[in-house]
Amino acid sequence: LLGQAITKVYEAVLDRRSTGLFRQLSAHVSDQIYDGRYFDPSTRVAINAIWELAAPAHGTVKLGLFKGHAHFLSLTDCPHSIYFEADSSMEASEGLNPVSSQGFLEVSSVEAKAMAKAGLIDVTSIWAKRRKLS
Repeated sequence: LLGQAITKVYEAVLDRRSTGLFRQLSAHVSDQIYDGRYFDPSTRVAINAIWELAAPAHGTVKLGLFKGHAHFLSLTDCPHSIYFEADSSMEASEGLNPVSSQGFLEVSSVEAKAMAKAGLIDVTSIWAKRRKLS
């Protein structure tokens, strides 16, 4: 049950690319643990990256249980969700014009704008942060 619930929160806060990376890192960590290589550098790096991706994953999930199956009912209190109802269709979204020659770029920008609205975009330089740690 907990696995299904946290998956719904991850689906709300991670974009497609982050989800793919999360899965790859998780597989790497599980392989490393299976091989007895928990303390290897690649394992530590992968675990830190997983924690970074999982940091905005907060929310309340309601699941329904029926005949041994769990069904998703709702997700609330998820401040970093990248889902915005206004952007769920081109007709309802402000700023998206499917007839426009810029249509592809406008559609492509929806994900980035949603992530910015959800507070998931960090504009500080990762290299500057790295220098401060040293």
